[in-house]
Amino acid sequence: MTTMELDTQVKSILTERLGLPAEAITSDARLVEDLEMDSLDAVELAIQMEREFGISIEEDALRDVGTVAEVVALLERLRSEQGVTV
Repeated sequence: MTTMELDTQVKSILTERLGLPAEAITSDARLVEDLEMDSLDAVELAIQMEREFGISIEEDALRDVGTVAEVVALLERLRSEQGVTV
């Protein structure tokens, strides 16, 4: 999966999960300030991403990301570290 494909899929997940219009989910959108994610949203997002991308996400991993682009970068790193190629 390319970075662009991963980016598109993450934005789609966020659009669905947060009920926001697709145009609101930009790469530089801040999760808390712009998208109004709370801690429950973050936990649910982590669970959904684990299922969809076949990875394991540490409990506090999403606390260290602030933007959509940082979520994509985290997923790329975790997929690489965990040997997920699809």
